Amino acid sequence: MDSHKKKEAIIRSAREIIGQKGLMDSTVSEIAKKAGVADSIIYHYFKNKEDLLFSVVGRELKAMNKNLQYHFKGIIGPISKLGKMVWVHLSLNDTYTKDVRVIKNLLLESRGYSNFYKHEGYYSLKEYTKTLLNILVQGVEEHFFHEDLNVNIVRDMIFGLLDEISIGCLEPKSPRKTMSDFDDIMTLILNMITTTSNHSDKQTNKGERILLAAKTIFAKKGFHKATMTEIAKRADVSDGTIYEYYKNKNDLLFSIPREHIKTHDPLFKHVIDNRDPLIKLKSFISFYFQFFLTDRAFIVLYLRDIKLNRNFLNSGLYDEYLHNISYLNEILDEGKEKGCFHANVNNRIFINLFIGTFSHLATRWLNIKDVTALDMMEELGQVINLLSSAVNKNLEFSMRHIVDRNRLNQPAAHRTEQQKSGNEIKIQTVGEKTGPDVAATE
Repeated sequence: MDSHKKKEAIIRSAREIIGQKGLMDSTVSEIAKKAGVADSIIYHYFKNKEDLLFSVVGRELKAMNKNLQYHFKGIIGPISKLGKMVWVHLSLNDTYTKDVRVIKNLLLESRGYSNFYKHEGYYSLKEYTKTLLNILVQGVEEHFFHEDLNVNIVRDMIFGLLDEISIGCLEPKSPRKTMSDFDDIMTLILNMITTTSNHSDKQTNKGERILLAAKTIFAKKGFHKATMTEIAKRADVSDGTIYEYYKNKNDLLFSIPREHIKTHDPLFKHVIDNRDPLIKLKSFISFYFQFFLTDRAFIVLYLRDIKLNRNFLNSGLYDEYLHNISYLNEILDEGKEKGCFHANVNNRIFINLFIGTFSHLATRWLNIKDVTALDMMEELGQVINLLSSAVNKNLEFSMRHIVDRNRLNQPAAHRTEQQKSGNEIKIQTVGEKTGPDVAATE
């Protein structure tokens, strides 16, 4: 057996054995025996079992990314691409083959080791997540998603949600089928990130856009170096339009804290009596993050050694952990009853979105050395707003409306191409009897 074939045999053997038994319960000897090589040969190619596991995972992620790019063929527009990516993940959950389960186990286990984030295999994961990041950036640039959207946070939130759903599939008591959740998942995600404003809304919201643009430009360049032309360009208005709303540059500057205080004052008042379900939701999210993140040792232990541990997922302790999250059910139900949250919110999917968001953000914060407390507080505030937007009745809209608008904003040639390819995602509005339908002719 030549060198290349030996290495391939070792990788195939490790993939199967570690995927079934876990890294700690697998031995180099049994991996070598199944590969038909001596134990010492493995160390010729890999430093240790960890290196072998991470290398296998890196290869699997490259294959997954290649498969995802194949699914994107013929799909035009960020919303359709986003839906397709979610659909691909859910379809893997519902594929109960031994091979798929092995891949899931390998991915979950590798992320429980801190060394994975320094390994070459991790860069394959970064390339995979970059695909979603690029979709979000495209959506912002093409004005489908909010112009001030923090794409890094949303990427973490979406992958966190998909993680929780995948983990739930490994836990016997959780729902086994996930494709039926497609509409509910996309509704929450699109509620968070999609801009629903039409042309008339843009006219009435010019003042807000100018204020938001000014805050960004002032913060980035400083008040004295920033120009009204730069602010106008970012707000997508003419220079003269700014002066229809604000007297001068100083007036624009001082309008920022004025609006900030005006917006947040009612929130502080509501926190005291805590009667508004939306305020309760925001308070719960804030408390949950603070509760975990004030104990660094615990959160490191939890994310690294407990959360993705297969034994934990199948134990009674996992049920106890879920019980702590059950308060969210009460808040969501109260919000629906009072008409604050739209009635079609799927509590289970929202809770998965929340838990997944926390896990991914906390993991990123713990693994990035230069993250500051201010960075974390700012991102937490954005997360609270995004999760609130996902359920807020005032922001409710039809997924069908979004998809139709996506089609209308595409050039006619692209729409024809997409229809011919048969690769367009068809999203039912929530409440239709049929499940998600993805037409594909790959």
